[in-house]
Amino acid sequence: MHRVMKRLKLLALLLFFAASVQAQENKGPQLNGYIQTRFSSNLNTTSEFMVRRAKLWLKGDVPRLDFISYKLQVVYRSFKDQNFTFQDALADIHLKENGLFRLGRFVPDFMMQRMQPDYRIPVLERATVINALNMNPKYGARMIGLEYLYSHPGQPWHASIGLFNGNTDKPAHNNNSLLVTSQLNRKFSFADKSDLTLGGSVAYRNITQMSLPTIYAAGSLISGDDFRWGTEALLHSGHFHLQAEYIQALLNSEKADGYYLLGWYDFNSHYQLTAFTDKYTDLNPATANHSWYGLGFNYLMTEKTKLMADFRCSDLDQNPVYSANIQLQIFFR
Repeated sequence: MHRVMKRLKLLALLLFFAASVQAQENKGPQLNGYIQTRFSSNLNTTSEFMVRRAKLWLKGDVPRLDFISYKLQVVYRSFKDQNFTFQDALADIHLKENGLFRLGRFVPDFMMQRMQPDYRIPVLERATVINALNMNPKYGARMIGLEYLYSHPGQPWHASIGLFNGNTDKPAHNNNSLLVTSQLNRKFSFADKSDLTLGGSVAYRNITQMSLPTIYAAGSLISGDDFRWGTEALLHSGHFHLQAEYIQALLNSEKADGYYLLGWYDFNSHYQLTAFTDKYTDLNPATANHSWYGLGFNYLMTEKTKLMADFRCSDLDQNPVYSANIQLQIFFR
């Protein structure tokens, strides 16, 4: 049965791809995608190639209703049982200059780096705290619900409020309370063409016997209040850029939290140097919770097609852990 399901999923992906190509030829919906192929080594016992992500998404406007747009997205990862996953299925109802309503399955507007597409960020992976404390790590942060977003290129403010199913163990069944999320930030522009964005995010739900494996030990079932908040900052100043966040999860009387600091320098339109550190402290007694430090270098062949490399390390005082990575990202359309 498992083999049959895999074949059915593969057939669905091929049909999705074929329909998308046909749609493009007819100047209908647009097909977009990229592939990230990576080689990683811990410089000791493990070295491997992987397809970190291979994503395809189809987007377009509803015929005769051009104020409604949609997006469908699938992803393949070689390190997760060679499977692909249907990620996004959403519709946006545009209100001209008054923002939009988004409904379906998508990533809630919570945490700055989580809302930045992974093909655009200047590092190979998001910070540990971002991956651990998003509202649904099991499914790539995706939730089912409704959200209002206010964001316009000519305005300095970005704001959102969302309502989602709070149950991540069974995403289509909401036997817990609804999840409420909100984000607010403002961009300050200065005379020297630099700018600074400051803001924060909040989220709340009440959970009943739910697993939170990126916070507690595997198999633990948690009940009670789940409140999360974070602060964020992003500075652009000439060729130099700096981004930082602090995120905290309050689960009844217990706290998991973390931060990251990321800086990068653009030598020109093709070469970037990056430096970063992050630390995440969970509530699993078996986790070491050491800080990570890293350096990276990127060669941008185009804005989105690039060769990236980094070296990171942790726990240098007692039991050093190293990670060296190189990744080719090919983006089409």
